[in-house]
Amino acid sequence: DCIAYRRGKARFLLVPNASNTDAVLDRLASAKARGGAGLVVGVRNATAETAMIACQGPRAQDALQTLTDRDLSEIPPFRVRAARVNRSPALVARTGYTGEDGFEIITPREDGAALWRALMNRAGATACGLGARDVLRLEAGLPLHGNDIDLSTNPYEAGLGRFVDPDRDGYAAGAALRRLRDAPPSRKLVGFAMVGRGVARQGYPILRDGRRVGEVTSGGPSPTLDLNIGMGYLASELSEPGTRVEIEIRGRPVEARVAALPFYRKKR
Repeated sequence: DCIAYRRGKARFLLVPNASNTDAVLDRLASAKARGGAGLVVGVRNATAETAMIACQGPRAQDALQTLTDRDLSEIPPFRVRAARVNRSPALVARTGYTGEDGFEIITPREDGAALWRALMNRAGATACGLGARDVLRLEAGLPLHGNDIDLSTNPYEAGLGRFVDPDRDGYAAGAALRRLRDAPPSRKLVGFAMVGRGVARQGYPILRDGRRVGEVTSGGPSPTLDLNIGMGYLASELSEPGTRVEIEIRGRPVEARVAALPFYRKKR
């Protein structure tokens, strides 16, 4: 669950899921040790040197634009540009984990608090906790590492096949991904909407005619849709939208329907 930005011909910035920083560094060290003759790779962990703040929402560009002279409209999705933000050097990426437009700003550690205050006091931003962020990413159908994806899942069953290219030359995962691509997945990550009263939570069983067929990986109320929603893995034959299932909530089966992902798309 990483984003890699190419900063130069042979220079990259890798942003992992924060809780997996050590695991990613270990994997990079292992790959470096296996490098071919003549391959020189340097890896520097800049985590403690930097602060990252996400500014998200339909008015994120207008808000952040008040703190920088860089034209933010020129930054495409999943691209990063150097800029001065709140008079400090920064990298501004058009990325986020909310399903809305937005930016992630990487700034020197010592400038992070001042940038936070400027966003709140001058740009009109509002603080948002992890719980609110989690609702937004669930509504947008974005899988969370540790919930909806982990080392036991693959991109095709998680609906992330568009992010991998198994035929690319030199791709370390190419051979494994080609095998997975050529065999239809036996299960798929699906969304569901509760029909009966109840909130699905991670770990709750998913039932079909009283038989356990899956497990909730993420779930909660959706203020935007005024529904209780969730995600989980089901056998491919049960993954069609409209399929009836039940979520076992405190020992009681509650009706739900498989729903297309994402639940919500941002307005363009």
